[in-house]
Order: sequence, then C-alpha cells, then structure tokens
Amino acid sequence: MCEPGSRADTTPDPVDRMMKLASLKDQIARDQSAVDPDVVAEALIRRVCAQRADASAVSRRDARSRAGRAPRRPR
Repeated sequence: MCEPGSRADTTPDPVDRMMKLASLKDQIARDQSAVDPDVVAEALIRRVCAQRADASAVSRRDARSRAGRAPRRPR
C-alpha cells in the first residue's frame, strides 16, 4: 500500500494537534495543500476496520438462516 513512514501522524498530544491543524488551515487558505488520495483511503479503511472489529455482531431476533427453511417447490 504505502511506505511505513508516509502515514499521517496521529499524535495524541492536543497542543501538537492544534498546531498541525492551524498549519493545515493556513496551507488550505493559501491553496498550498496537497492531498495524497492513497494515504486518505488507507486511513479511512483502517478506521472502518477498527470500528468493525470493536462492534458486536448485528442480529435480529426474527432472522432465520436459509439452511433452516424447507426447500421451495418449483413453479
């Protein structure tokens, strides 16, 4: 996918995050920002995978598997 060092920095330090956001906003205002779509896509995929790993399985009480049904008669 991408080089290990090219991933976006996700530093949890709030002061550092605010400084990076201010810098990014400044770059966007001056139209000097560049977005790597591959890095953005990888970050989105990582986030969705992490959310799915944490979520419990969704199930309905009235849901049935097809294996439990009687076979249909041909028309």
